[in-house]
Amino acid sequence: MKPLIDKNQFLGLENCTWLFNGAETPPHQVVVDAFNDYINARAKGPEGREHNAAIETSCRAQVAQLLHGRPEDIAFMSNASEAISMIAQSLNLKAGDNIVINTLEFPSGVLPWLLLEEKGVEIRRVEHQNWQISVEDVLQAVDEHTKLVMTSHVSFISGARFDYRKLYSELKQTNALLLLDVTQSLGVIPVHMYEADFVVCSSYKWLLSVHGLGLLGINKERVEKFTPRAVGWRSVSDLFNPNRFHSFQLFDDARKFELGYPSFPTIYSLNATSALLLEIGIEKIEQHVLALGQLLIDELQKLGHQVLTPLQGDQRAGNISFAYDPAEEKAEQLKREKVYVWGGDHRLRASVHLFNDESDIQRFVSLLSQK
Repeated sequence: MKPLIDKNQFLGLENCTWLFNGAETPPHQVVVDAFNDYINARAKGPEGREHNAAIETSCRAQVAQLLHGRPEDIAFMSNASEAISMIAQSLNLKAGDNIVINTLEFPSGVLPWLLLEEKGVEIRRVEHQNWQISVEDVLQAVDEHTKLVMTSHVSFISGARFDYRKLYSELKQTNALLLLDVTQSLGVIPVHMYEADFVVCSSYKWLLSVHGLGLLGINKERVEKFTPRAVGWRSVSDLFNPNRFHSFQLFDDARKFELGYPSFPTIYSLNATSALLLEIGIEKIEQHVLALGQLLIDELQKLGHQVLTPLQGDQRAGNISFAYDPAEEKAEQLKREKVYVWGGDHRLRASVHLFNDESDIQRFVSLLSQK
């Protein structure tokens, strides 16, 4: 289980054990090079803008490839929370409608729906069972008034992988749409965007990039006529038409969800890191992460910890969570030893990625057992 990529290619890894990937990843050298490329382009005026457009086109195509989709179905937004909120506000929900969420969701997948309760929209919460959510339990909450089901592909809490493809095959027999958050999976395990109606993702976790983008994927099969409730100059196909002070025409693809200029430094960065991930191969990354995760689970069980993450490889990804109190204090103690994990909500989470190896696991476990 050697790293799939040399740790020396990342900034900062020489002095720490980084198991913080479910929160954010360390910067790779290609990110630094990408930033320099952006700055150089910015200094070239109109020529720089042409280069921006070329990099954006390349990035969109590579993100689409990671999602097993088409570039025209990918939109670049400011962050995943913005994308989820935009969808929530654009569904035109009314009293009597309901939305189905679950108790393993990150707050960004919960808060926009809670805001709709003041309109009389019912929020149905599927409770986790042993830190997992079953397709059957979700379907039991769906009825003829359900407008959308919101779920993450991989839980930030437990690390459990949800069978969204099975769920979607059932939801297509209903009027309920599926919004899938792939923030904890894209870049580490395969994702198929057309097995949901919407997919959203952040840019700074498993994709190895930096803050600044929210990725939105649209499946036109059931939402081709879905219209956003906001519009900007990047949303329209006829920006300078003679009648522009009276009417406009939205793009007929995912670009209609983009309002203004995106974070081009992030696009440059994501263009570089997505190329890196594609070159290594997601399936290869998945195999590495599952094997390393199994080693960590075995060591945690030897120490007597309650592992919240499913033991089976096909039911998890890179996040390994286990019960721990006080979690925040332990995470701070580990941070002082230059071991980075996430701690909170009565649990610790260690997230392994393509640059991690057995030595990272052993150092973490060794320090974990110390008072």
